[in-house]
Amino acid sequence: MVRPLRAAGHLLYLPPELGVEGQEDEPHLVTATSKGAVLVTTNQQHFDPLHFRWQAAGREHAGILSTPELDAGELFRRLDRAARLLTPQAAHSQLLKLAMFKDEEEAQNYVTSLTP
Repeated sequence: MVRPLRAAGHLLYLPPELGVEGQEDEPHLVTATSKGAVLVTTNQQHFDPLHFRWQAAGREHAGILSTPELDAGELFRRLDRAARLLTPQAAHSQLLKLAMFKDEEEAQNYVTSLTP
């Protein structure tokens, strides 16, 4: 998935490139936050509670985008749509669901609802 997303012009960071591969969840979020990057994860059961802990502590992050397991084509379409439409302001400290990026209109409405 990385190669086609990078070919589409999206900037991505992978855990091994950032030195956090194999670490607990929080270092991943700390590192993504330091890069101003939305963290994309299939690990909703760990990252949703982490988001709420950070929120309760008054900590901010660049966004967490949870995705279910999808076939490669659908995953690419939704991630591409999210990367094109999400602004830093809309994603800021949000717990986002890739399901909301199923089609262009739904995704645009979702992003609009997030924007202050």
